[in-house]
Amino acid sequence: MTADKYVNTRFFKKIYLLPKWLLELFSWGKSFRNNPIIGSYWLNRCGLHVARVVIAHGLFRFRLLLLSPLVPAEDRRQFREQGFVLKHNFLPRADFEKLAQELQSYQGDVREFVEGTTLTQRVFITADERARMPAMKALIENPHLDRLTRYCSSKNRRPLYYVENLCNHANVAPRPDPQRDMHADTFHPCVKGWLYLDDVDDGNGPFIYVPKSHRLSWRRLKWEYRQSLEACKHGDKRQSGRYWDGSFRVSDCELAAMGFVPKIFRVPANTLVVANVHGFHCRGEAKQQSHRMTVWMQARDNPFNPLFTFWPESTARLFEWGWGKVLRRLDGARLASGEQRNFGGKFSR
Repeated sequence: MTADKYVNTRFFKKIYLLPKWLLELFSWGKSFRNNPIIGSYWLNRCGLHVARVVIAHGLFRFRLLLLSPLVPAEDRRQFREQGFVLKHNFLPRADFEKLAQELQSYQGDVREFVEGTTLTQRVFITADERARMPAMKALIENPHLDRLTRYCSSKNRRPLYYVENLCNHANVAPRPDPQRDMHADTFHPCVKGWLYLDDVDDGNGPFIYVPKSHRLSWRRLKWEYRQSLEACKHGDKRQSGRYWDGSFRVSDCELAAMGFVPKIFRVPANTLVVANVHGFHCRGEAKQQSHRMTVWMQARDNPFNPLFTFWPESTARLFEWGWGKVLRRLDGARLASGEQRNFGGKFSR
């Protein structure tokens, strides 16, 4: 291909992709590498990233205010002030034992991949899975969990549910582990939750969260600004640490400079944690060969939509259907690269 044809091809490709890049700018797009508008050094020098952060947070707080009747005042206060809700003994003992037995004896289609020295096994819980898992179905339909997650997401819809089984220090070829680095998932507030089926301590890798780091202090905003400029760099100029994907990493020194102290969630089984993962968090290092199983929840939506859904059940089904199609599309590339394998069977326990 001649130089002129190469330039023309790149130009027309940019014109073709421009509507997609603009749509991502006004939605949850966060890649500084794949979107040249989000990744523009000069636009971010003028405050583009910080503006997206501030607007998204303002709309998030507005939706939380509108949805405040869903949950008790104490849960609202803890989530707003600390960035998480923590509930011990969430399910009645008999219900929890049924759930744990059902999930530990699960047999079906499992996705498996390696993070560091951890073998991660996940099952995406669809309507078909719920139909044959009565205890899991009862958990998802639990009114206290349903209202809490609808509120914390600020979108009034049920999150996506998984069963996740971690095999720590498995006999695998180690790969980079993005979960071990303290990070924020994205530029806007969004929610993940965990109902622990095992006791959690330093042996099997506890969840670590930095209370109050989800809030927009002046120090946090200055940090976001600096990270956005770092993420715009290219090639050898860019530091390591996955800056380009918008999931910014934070060092211990930076946490201390912002006045934050991490909290380690060493908790017994049947503990529920729902957290705003714009706040800094990571998975703690497991000290020994061990397992940790959870019901894992996540909810992420367009942060710039000022409204929430008025049809929580039908919207949740739509998101579940759409995400199922995305997972199947991603499976092809991950299976071909060896990053993932799918198998039919039981979790490794």
